[in-house]
Amino acid sequence: MNKYKFGIREFIILAVIALSAYTVWPSIQVHSKKGEEQKAFLKENPKMATKSINFGLDLAGGTSITLQIDQSGLKEGDDIKDIQAQSLEIIRNRVDQYGLSEPQISPSGDDRILVELAGVDDSTAKALVGSTAKLEFKILAEADRFPQVVGLIDQYLTRQTSDVTADSAATDSTAAKDSTVAAKDSAKDTAQLSDEELLGGKVAAAEAPKAEDSSKAATEEAAPATEVGKALSSYYMSFANGGFIAEEDIEKVKKLLELDGVKKLIPRDLNFAFGSGLEKISNDSPVKAKRLYLLKRRAEMGGDDIVNAQPHRLADGVSAGEVAVTLKFGGIGPKKFSAVTAANVGKQMAIVLDNQVISAPRINERIPNGDAQITGLDDMAEANRLAVVLRAGALKAPMKIIESRTVGATLGEENIVQGFGSGAVGLILCLVFMVAYYRLGGLIASLGMVINTLVTAAVMSVFNATLTLPGIAGFILVVGMSLDANVIIYERIREELKAGLTARAAVAKGYERAFSAILDSNLTTVLTGLILYKIGTGSVKGFGLTLTIGILTSLFCAITLTRAILDWKLAKRDTTTLSIGSGIKAINEANLQIIPHRKRFGLISTILIIASIACIVVKGFDFSIDFTGGQVYTVQYQDNAKHESDLNKALSAAGINGTRVRSLGGTSANSYQISMRASEDAQFELKMNEAFKKAGQECVIVAKDNVGPTIGKELRFNAILSVILAWIGILLYVWFRFGKFGLGFGVAAVLGLVHDTIITLGFISAFSLSFDGALIASLLTMIGYSVNDTIVNFDRIRENTAIYGSANFGETINKSINQCFSRTMVTSLTTLFVCVILAVMGGSSIRDFGLVQCFGILIGTYSSVCICSPIVLWWSNRFKKGV
Repeated sequence: MNKYKFGIREFIILAVIALSAYTVWPSIQVHSKKGEEQKAFLKENPKMATKSINFGLDLAGGTSITLQIDQSGLKEGDDIKDIQAQSLEIIRNRVDQYGLSEPQISPSGDDRILVELAGVDDSTAKALVGSTAKLEFKILAEADRFPQVVGLIDQYLTRQTSDVTADSAATDSTAAKDSTVAAKDSAKDTAQLSDEELLGGKVAAAEAPKAEDSSKAATEEAAPATEVGKALSSYYMSFANGGFIAEEDIEKVKKLLELDGVKKLIPRDLNFAFGSGLEKISNDSPVKAKRLYLLKRRAEMGGDDIVNAQPHRLADGVSAGEVAVTLKFGGIGPKKFSAVTAANVGKQMAIVLDNQVISAPRINERIPNGDAQITGLDDMAEANRLAVVLRAGALKAPMKIIESRTVGATLGEENIVQGFGSGAVGLILCLVFMVAYYRLGGLIASLGMVINTLVTAAVMSVFNATLTLPGIAGFILVVGMSLDANVIIYERIREELKAGLTARAAVAKGYERAFSAILDSNLTTVLTGLILYKIGTGSVKGFGLTLTIGILTSLFCAITLTRAILDWKLAKRDTTTLSIGSGIKAINEANLQIIPHRKRFGLISTILIIASIACIVVKGFDFSIDFTGGQVYTVQYQDNAKHESDLNKALSAAGINGTRVRSLGGTSANSYQISMRASEDAQFELKMNEAFKKAGQECVIVAKDNVGPTIGKELRFNAILSVILAWIGILLYVWFRFGKFGLGFGVAAVLGLVHDTIITLGFISAFSLSFDGALIASLLTMIGYSVNDTIVNFDRIRENTAIYGSANFGETINKSINQCFSRTMVTSLTTLFVCVILAVMGGSSIRDFGLVQCFGILIGTYSSVCICSPIVLWWSNRFKKGV
């Protein structure tokens, strides 16, 4: 009996397993807890968050926002990278001050910032990170200039005059006063609302008309002289500077003020600005509206000198109990503020944040101490957000939200259960199959697969990687594909045992001969994963990272770990036999006549390609908003009835057109997806909810995505680029690995991939699968899997050519295909098990991914056996010196 020696290899294996278990433990501790329990645990153990795998928003729930720097206002010489870095720190400072756990804030490209906030709703996230936070103090326009400017705009809109110019707004006031005298008199006669004192307790309230007098003001305001247009003054519920505009008219007035003709009528030293939010026009009125102000364009001072901002509740006076934010100026700020208030006693000062008026109190006297307070806020949460952004400072340049995605906590928990549940079932199926087919060898391979799962999770923990739902799909797929290396090795060992070698010699020879095929096939898949990670965004990038890490760790487990266990087993018993099963006779002794019938397979493929292209041309693709831009809402019902027609009717009845409703299969809840082109209506979601309520539809919005056209265009470009790069990368790699004969093998591999891609795209089109980022990941994974299978066959062809020569190259190719056929079938089955589970149990988010992978495995197996190898033969006949 040979004594098994514990060497450096075994020490490394044990060290890797122990270190992996230690590294994964924080992730287990964090994610085994839910909700408030998890938050409390992370608060007590803050370092755990940096040591564990992060859950993406599709698992944890929350909001993801992509911000892009608006470069239109930048000066020549401004460094965009420097602005991005400064803006990144300001946003991180805001988020940290707000007290959020595990925020993900990172630069993207040269001019973008990606922010992921778990457990935060859409509106809060946008207010927190999307606002520029440019604070300004502006004086309202003089009392006589407001009716003057509005009167000129009224004349223009109602076509009372045709030669009104911008200069007349400043010089010719007589006509304007005459045209608006009724409105002006109305404003004077209207009783005033009393707002709270806002600036350090020494500023009286802004003047605003009482709601009960609004009907009187409405009858006296300027009315259109003709029906050609509607006067601006007619939109005011009460005519005054800072008067109310009804909620339903806000967007109309905004568009009206953007007209070129109207812009010319507004003097250069003035500009209109809306209030920051909707207000009740009186305490007992359900009607909500926004104030519209006419301000002096020049700011009296900015917010650069603010050193502190704190939210609180007013303790006394008529406004006791209302929320406010106290501002403290530093440096020369108090002197500036004192001078501004002294120069404008008796006037209204608007406090403007990002071009929206928060409040407009009247200055009663000079304020010398440099203290101010902002009121008119809805609640303490809003006051807290405002204080945070003011303390953190203004962004160095305005930023546009070009993409936002929100997932509710309920849907996130469902995704976790479905994702990991499907993974567990897929893993068990693979284990059972491997043990049944390879006996002891299958058990060893299964142990290697479990340890591979542990090591992959450990590496992701070390990198503090973010695991998304597509990432789980990649994780599960890697588990299935990781068995391929063991299958290649065991099939080789079987061949060596049949050739008469002893068990130990067969194992040594099997690992030696399988190494090149394992290395080449896995590195091409790694290449695909790296392309996904580099070019992809969001969850696709996470999928690429998981795929790359999983394949690399599977190489370690298959080549090192399982070999050590086999060596230990054989040395312990000094046996000449090995329990790796005998396989299925029909597969082991297959004698497929691929090369003699290559023209038939060529004809079948030609028909499939033509049919696929025809389907794509005629039917096209069901592009998701990832490509087209727009909005998608996911709604859920608690019952099991069908509601597609109900939702369509409810939306149509509310006048919401251009939407598409589809049922989401593969979910435990009754879910539907509503997609439409991007809406500029800020109240769209509220209107949609009201439409559902009015129609009696008891459903809730659990997720929403908003993708701008810029992101859609980039994703289309990146999708095409990633596929082409995958083709080129594989061609170059195969050419390099196969030496001077490699170009023929490389061309055959790429043509096989083009074949698989076109037919798979036809499948996607025929079954109207939603074409999104995850589907691109699926296509590229299919490419990686297909070339994996192809290269194993090519490696055997290369090996047999070196043995038998190239005289009867067609026979050598056919012999090689049959020798690899058992491995091809077993690998396809194990991977197919996993993909079927993903398609059935993975949930709506990765159902289509699983379907495409299932089809891709079938078409990839067909092409690697029946298409690619015959192309190698054609190339060798066409270019005699090549092979």
